[in-house]
This record gives sequence, C-alpha cells and structure tokens, in this order.
Amino acid sequence: MNAEPDSDGVGPTAVHPTRNRLLAGILALLALYACSAAAVLLVPLLLAVLMSLMLAPAVRLLCRWHLPRVLATLLVLLFTIILTGSLLASLVAPARAWMAQVPKSLDRIELALSKLRQPLLAATHASEQITKLANIGGGSKSQRVVDTGPSRIAQMLSATPAALASMIATLLLIFIFLLHGDALLRKFVELAPALRIKKDIVIATRSAQHELSTYMITIAAINGVLGLLTSAALWWLGVDDPLLWGGVVAILNFAPFVGPMVAVTILIVVGFSRYETPLAALSVPGVFLVLHLIEGQLVTPLTVGRRLALDPVMVFLALMLFGWLWGVAGLLLAMPLLTCLRIVAERIPAWNTLAIMLGA
Repeated sequence: MNAEPDSDGVGPTAVHPTRNRLLAGILALLALYACSAAAVLLVPLLLAVLMSLMLAPAVRLLCRWHLPRVLATLLVLLFTIILTGSLLASLVAPARAWMAQVPKSLDRIELALSKLRQPLLAATHASEQITKLANIGGGSKSQRVVDTGPSRIAQMLSATPAALASMIATLLLIFIFLLHGDALLRKFVELAPALRIKKDIVIATRSAQHELSTYMITIAAINGVLGLLTSAALWWLGVDDPLLWGGVVAILNFAPFVGPMVAVTILIVVGFSRYETPLAALSVPGVFLVLHLIEGQLVTPLTVGRRLALDPVMVFLALMLFGWLWGVAGLLLAMPLLTCLRIVAERIPAWNTLAIMLGA
C-alpha cells in the first residue's frame, strides 16, 4: 500500500519514524550536555541516592530495635562518616612522605628506559649535533617562558570551598533520603491506581534496596580484602607504607578496567622508589596483577553471582560515558549506577530488553 500524503501535501507519513528517531537523538545529545553542565548538582545527588539505598537496610534494622528513625539515621550516618574519615586520614601522612620520593623513582624509571633504548641513543645524539650546527650563526636567542598562571596551591585553595560545599550537600541529601525515604515511597504507593500495582511497587523497591545494598557491601568487602592482601604482599617485598598502597588499590578497584590500570602505573613508580633494578621493581605491580586476576576471574564471579553480573562491553561503555561526563567521580559511580539500573530494569516488564543488554 502506498504511503498517503500528509494533510499539507508535503510528504508521506512514512517519514515520521525517521523524524522521530532524529528528534530522539537530538534529545539524547541535549540530555548528555545537560548532565555534563549540571555535574555539580547531579554527582552529589546520585551519590546520595546510592548511599541512601545502601544504608537503608541498616536504618530499618535499628528501627526494628525500637529506636526513633531520626536517631537511627544519625547513628548510621555518623558511623559511616567516622569509618570513612578514619580510613582516609590514615592514608594522608604516608602519601605525603611518598610524594617526596617521586622524583627519585622517576629518575630510576628513566634510567631503566634509557638502557632499553640504547640502540637509538647514537642516532638521537647525531640528530642533536645536526640541530646545533644548524642553529650556529642564526642569531636566534632562546626565550624563557614564565608561567604567570596561579600556582597549584592557589588552585587547591580555590577549589576547597566547592569541594566542602559538595560534601556537605551530599551528607544532607543522604540524611534526608534515609529519614524520609519510606514516606516518599508511601506517597508513590498511594498514587498507584490498583492494589496489585501498589504491592508491586513495595516489593520491587524493597527488593532493589536489599540487592543493591548487598551488592555494594559485598564489592566493598572484596575490594577491602584485595587491599589487605596487596598490603601484606608489599610488606613482604619490603615496600614502605604498604597500607597506603593497599588502600589506594581498594579504592581504585571500584572502577573496573581503568582503576587497575591506574593502580599498576602507581605501583610501578612505587617499585622503582624501592628497588634499583627493573626486575625487582616490576615485581611490585606484578604481585598486584596476580591478586587482581584471582579476584576478577574467580572471587567476584563466585561471590556476586551471575544474576548481578554485568556485560563487559556495557561496563566499558558506561565507564567511558560517565568518565567523560563527570571525570573521576563518574568512573567510581559507573558500576553502582549500572547495577542499580539493571536491578530496576529486571522488575519493569517494558524494560526487559535493557535488562538483557546489561546482563552478562
């Protein structure tokens, strides 16, 4: 059957699906731009939502012990703040001490690389001599470029108020979501038109909260054990401040692919700060790689299970997307957000295609 012309006679109605796809693509690009521009607002909001979902079962447990919800929320939030602050504070002093050894490590790395490229040194020296001969008599004088921009200390001081404001806003949002999350859920239930839909909303929300909380706590425990084992291995190798590097490894492991690559790069510098020979220095990142392969290929799949396993291609695309949008914060939020999206998609029949795409 031929396509009928539009009422204005311009073209057939069959062009409408193409136009709708173009409009959907433009809308998606505008949404991505809005997410990038509103990073200051969205990153604390998403972090607060994820943290509140993870801590909600603990608050409900304290409420079952007949504690007021306000007191239960404050206790859980204070415990989380104290635990996180203590762990981060214990890493500050060793990190400062190690920063003083970075130049020595870089010199040793440069020396090791120069030994590997010795066949090219002669050609490089010859090209430098030719360049010098070409500059003789040219009368050109080298100009010294002076950087008049703000120093790093000034940049850090200027960024401190924004970081503190973002941290305070995140904590307030977590407190509000934990305190009033059940009330907000009850409003959604009251707005549902049928009793079956009301039950489905409650069951899906509770189940998603429980699964996401279990997933996040399990991944945090796995990363913590990986950090402790890395610390023990580095202590056995004689590396200074092994707990510092174990903590760094545990934090970076929340970002798949990218985090371990960054950890290996850092541990290469750490190895050359401890050892002079390349083979001994590379044993430091080598130990971490062995532990990471055991964790990634054996421990995490067996512990988390295939039900919450994510497709590696989708994980990599999510890391690229969120890293491009929000930088380091996006890399750390990519996996929890993708897991939360899959948990929700499995409970909405219309999103079954998305759940299949995200699944391993």
